[in-house]
Amino acid sequence: MKKKIPYKVLIPFILLFAFFLITTYSVLRGYTLSVDRLIVENIAAFHTDLLTKMMRFFSFIGATRPVIVISLLFLGVIYLKYRRLQDVILFALVSLGSVTLNVVLKMTIKRERPESSLIVESGYSYPSAHTMAAVSLYGMIIYLLWKHTSTVTARIILITFGVSMILMIAFSRIYLGVHYASDIIGGVLLSSLWLLISLSIFQRYRKKEKKKSTQKDTC
Repeated sequence: MKKKIPYKVLIPFILLFAFFLITTYSVLRGYTLSVDRLIVENIAAFHTDLLTKMMRFFSFIGATRPVIVISLLFLGVIYLKYRRLQDVILFALVSLGSVTLNVVLKMTIKRERPESSLIVESGYSYPSAHTMAAVSLYGMIIYLLWKHTSTVTARIILITFGVSMILMIAFSRIYLGVHYASDIIGGVLLSSLWLLISLSIFQRYRKKEKKKSTQKDTC
């Protein structure tokens, strides 16, 4: 007899999906545009040369090529150290899924980027690809390193690093004027939902594999 999934376990999935739908609907209807523009304008008032250089750096490492390089380096180290091919496959599937979702939504919604920006960007605005890539990449780094991190201090440092990278990459896109705040919010919600679904399926798969392995050992 299959165990029923407790309702409480589904709450994070439901909330993320609901907030993403609300955000997307609000963007499509233009409800967020005035606030989005106001945020971009207010942030522009605090532009400095030093801050702009910092934001350009975080925006750069959140771009496709640097993300691929960081991912490959991380996966190489993880595999050589722990020899877990399943982790590599999971990482790849999460990353590819995030990219696919982003491309499909961008081409479906076709939201134009803000009128003025500090850097030149092509493509549509909603949701933010940089933000989705950051959530997937650093979310997976936290997940894969968590089980190999034994101390509380090390885990706090790991979470702080991962969350900080996501926030800085996301904020850099608004600062540079290539995304609205709602693009960032939509990206965080969708990528977090995808990450949560992927990890949940993976965890259930691993439990089944362990159960099968235990049953074989007892036979």
